[in-house]
Amino acid sequence: MRMLLVQFPLLFLAINSIVVQPKTQQVSYPCSVVLLPAKHVLNTQGTALITKVKKPYTADPTGPLRERQSVGIYADWMTDPSAYGDYDHYVGLAQIPGVISWRFRLSPVKEDSSSFFGGHPWVGKFDEISMEIPVYARVEVRPSNSKTNELGPVILQNSLESCKHRSHSEGNVLR
Repeated sequence: MRMLLVQFPLLFLAINSIVVQPKTQQVSYPCSVVLLPAKHVLNTQGTALITKVKKPYTADPTGPLRERQSVGIYADWMTDPSAYGDYDHYVGLAQIPGVISWRFRLSPVKEDSSSFFGGHPWVGKFDEISMEIPVYARVEVRPSNSKTNELGPVILQNSLESCKHRSHSEGNVLR
């Protein structure tokens, strides 16, 4: 072994680092996490639902299915995006830091009556994620400019480390 280490020290380092590296913990599906204000914004909060979905490969709903991960966001008591600058809508941003990110448009929810507290709910989802999502992934809500694609400051955020998993066997399931 000593001779091997002398002759091939880099090989040993490479193999050792592969063996010692712990596997990244993945999110347990489905799970949800509360999105908290990045700065103090009165009443603004939200939630993200992380789940797996089965989608057809084509427009034919009876065709073969493929499994994808989905991130859905519900953000409530949101002020108009223009309150943060030259922005006209909100986006959801899911990201695995240093690896990849997914940006998707949120839509305002039309309410029958305005909230006494002000602000409006915004919702959206992205369900074309083909890789597993690790617990260190982040979900954010940010204002955006539809003409320049410029992102504004983070309004709501959280990592998926606190994502709460709930199986179908827990609690009541409507049938």
